[in-house]
Amino acid sequence: MKKLNVLALSAAIAAASLTTTGTALAGVTANVGAASNYLWRGTSLSNEGAAVSGGVDYSHDAGAYAGIWVSSEGLAGATGETDLYVGFAGEAEGISYDVGYIEYMYTQIDPSVDFSEIYFSVGYEFAEFFYANSSDVVIGTGEGSDYMALTLSYDKFSFTYGDYGFDDSSNDYAHYDLGVALTDELSLTYSKNDVDGAEGDGRFVVSYGLEFDVK
Repeated sequence: MKKLNVLALSAAIAAASLTTTGTALAGVTANVGAASNYLWRGTSLSNEGAAVSGGVDYSHDAGAYAGIWVSSEGLAGATGETDLYVGFAGEAEGISYDVGYIEYMYTQIDPSVDFSEIYFSVGYEFAEFFYANSSDVVIGTGEGSDYMALTLSYDKFSFTYGDYGFDDSSNDYAHYDLGVALTDELSLTYSKNDVDGAEGDGRFVVSYGLEFDVK
């Protein structure tokens, strides 16, 4: 799921965030994907290399959902990433909403790198706001983070501006993503952040993803 509606907006995302907008329908779905770069909130988690991913989601017609998502690449030094999440999503009078909890786990590195977040999103027509908070992510000398993003969408095009703040503020950064859905499965994203040095260079990312019902 790190994917649902965001897959069409931001290449590996992954992306920008984890949101499930709209009223959930009962059932189990699976997804598979590949991207030329695993971008997450404007930075590469695959050392600028390609990654493949997949997941399984369960959703109830009342709005509750849960799932698992895995990727071949994660944080530097990791050989993979596994995310577990639960949440509740729906829509009322044209306003979509989503609130949930997610665990990020990375293999073959210090378990202290693993962290969790609570998140929520709210959307109306072409705009969506997303917020995530972690109390246990360790960056630099601090522990904790806040991430906020605004996504604007029109037809096949999208623009996302995100701001990532950490308890150790020396690591704060912002990013923007420009995306276009070339087909229902194929998307192209240009992403740029304001991190100093090569990490802040702009990137073009091509991603391909499929979602299907599990019978």
